[in-house]
Amino acid sequence: MSTAPQVNIPGCGIVKGVEAENQPVVAKFLNIPYATVPERWRPAVKAGPWNGVRDATIQGPVCHQPLSENPLVSMTSDPVDENDEEAYSKVYNEEHCLNLNVFAPKDQAQNGSKTSQPSIPVMVWIHGGGFKDGSNAMALYDASNMVAHSVQGIGRPVIVVTINYRLNYFGFLSSTELVQDVQSDKRLDANSHERSVGNWGLLDQKLALEWVRDHISAFGGNPKDVTVFGESAGAASVGYHIAIKEHHGLFQRAILQSGAATTMIAGRPEMEGQRYFDHLCGHFGLNTADLTGAQKLERLRKIPAKDLVKAADKGKVGMFIPTIDNVLIQGDARQWVHDPSRYDSGLKAVMLGDCRDEGRMFVSTLGAKSMKRWPRFVARHCPPGLEKEFAAIYGSPKTDAEAASISALILSDSVFLYPIHATSLTLMQMAHKTGAETQLEMARFHFDHPLQIVEDMELGLGAHHAAELPFVFGSDTYQDLFTEREKALCLRVMETWILFAWGEASRLYGLKHGVSSLLPSDVGVGGQRKEAVVFTEECTVEKKLVERLDARTLEFWRQSEQWQKTRREEQWNQRQRSSKL
Repeated sequence: MSTAPQVNIPGCGIVKGVEAENQPVVAKFLNIPYATVPERWRPAVKAGPWNGVRDATIQGPVCHQPLSENPLVSMTSDPVDENDEEAYSKVYNEEHCLNLNVFAPKDQAQNGSKTSQPSIPVMVWIHGGGFKDGSNAMALYDASNMVAHSVQGIGRPVIVVTINYRLNYFGFLSSTELVQDVQSDKRLDANSHERSVGNWGLLDQKLALEWVRDHISAFGGNPKDVTVFGESAGAASVGYHIAIKEHHGLFQRAILQSGAATTMIAGRPEMEGQRYFDHLCGHFGLNTADLTGAQKLERLRKIPAKDLVKAADKGKVGMFIPTIDNVLIQGDARQWVHDPSRYDSGLKAVMLGDCRDEGRMFVSTLGAKSMKRWPRFVARHCPPGLEKEFAAIYGSPKTDAEAASISALILSDSVFLYPIHATSLTLMQMAHKTGAETQLEMARFHFDHPLQIVEDMELGLGAHHAAELPFVFGSDTYQDLFTEREKALCLRVMETWILFAWGEASRLYGLKHGVSSLLPSDVGVGGQRKEAVVFTEECTVEKKLVERLDARTLEFWRQSEQWQKTRREEQWNQRQRSSKL
C-alpha cells in the first residue's frame, strides 16, 4: 500500500495529497490556498502559512456563481442545498474560493525539494465561462490523465495547476459608485493596482501565477518554465496578462484557446459596468433616490453571497467583462491589441486556436435566431455604408433558419477568428522587431471535430465552442464517453499541448533537431498564409492554412473593429460632456 504523497512548501506548510484514482503515477494536491478575500470588492491578499499537515485531498470551495444550463459547468451530479449551510459553504465560499489544484508526477512531487531532481515545465490553467461561472472543481479539468500521459506516454513530464478566481459580481463588477468607493479608501495604495475597479478576477489570477512562481519548485516544477493556457474568458485573460506590463514575466509560453483580449473587450464603469450595478441594486430594491452611492454599496456588502449571485441567475445577466479603469487596464483593447510594444517581450512561444463552429452555441443569446432579429444584428456588426460588402461576404437570409446559420458564422468570425488573427499579427510583429534577444515562436491550431456524443443528441452544434476541452485534459468523465477514434485523438491533442510546454512542438525545435515539427509553421505576417495544425472532423491531425478568413473578410472586420471603437469613444465622450453640464 502506497503512502499518501506529502510536500513541504517553504513559506506555506506541508500538504498531504492523494494518488489519482486511476493513475498511481500522479499525485493530486487540492484546495491549496493562494489568497483570501478580506472584503467584497477589494483586492485579495496572499494566503498565510498554516501549521501542521494540511489535508489536500478534497476539492476546495469555488466562487459563488449563478445556475447554468451548460453541462460543462456542472460541478456535481446533485445540486447543493443552499439551506444546508455546512454543505453549501464547502462548495461555495467568498473568502476562501481562491485556491488551486496541483497535478504532478508523484515521484517528481515527492522529490521536488531535492537539488538533484531536475525541474520540469509547469502548465497553469485559467478556466473560461464568460467571467460568470466555471471553476477548477469541474471534473472536465481533472488533469490526472494529462499528467500521466506526459510521464508514461511521451516521457515529457509536466505539472498542471488549475486555479480559481473571482467571477461575476464578485470579480468583475464596476460602476461609478465603486470607482468613488475605491478612490476614497485611504487604506489602498494610491500608486498600485489596489485601486483597480472591476478587475479583481484578473488580479486574483496574477496572485495565483505569483504563487506558482514562488512555490511550484517544491513540487519539482520549474518556475522559469511556465505555460499559461486558457479557453474563452480564460484565453481573454491570458491576452490581458500579456499586455499588462506589471503582469509580464509570470509565464514564458501561452496557449489561447477560442479567444483573445478583444473577444472580451473591457467596458467602462460608467457605461457597461453601470448597467450591471443598477440591475443588482434593482434586484434588491436599492434604486431609490433616498440612498447615496455609498449607502447602496454598504447594503450590497451585507447581502449574503448566495443571495447576491441570484441577481445574475436564469439568464437575466449575460457574460461579464473586465473594466477600463485606467489603473490596471488603460484604454480600449481594440486599440492597444495592435500595439506590439504593449506585449510581454519575454514570451518564448504562443499558440492560438479556435473550434470550427464557435458561433453556433451563442446564436440564441448573441445572434439572430429569426428574421425579425436580423436587422438589429446587422446594425451591431456592420458599419454604415458597408451593407453591400457585408451581404456579399455572408449572404442575405430569407428564412429564420438561414438567419440563425449566417449569424452563427458571423459570430465565429467577429468574436473569435478575427481577434485571434489580430493578436497573432501583433505578436509576430513583436517577434520580428529589430534587436529582439529571442525570436518569439508562433503556432496556430484549428479544432474541427464535433464530439460524437453531442452529435448523437442532434443539437446541431458541430465542433462547438469548448469542444476541444475534453481532448486537452482527457479526464475520466469523457474517456467513458469517447469513441475509440476520439480516444486516439485525445492522446494527440494532449501530446501537442505537453510538447508545446516543453518547447518541443515548435518549428524551431524541428529545424534544430532535423525532425518534423508537430506544429508545422509560424503564423504569417500580413497577407502570408502559413500552416496550422488541424484536428480534423475524422480525428486525424493534418497541416492546413492558418487563416480561414480571406483577405476581404479580414479587411471587413478590421473596419468594423475600428468603427465600433470610434462609436464607443463617441458615446463615452458624449456621456462625459453631459455629466459636466
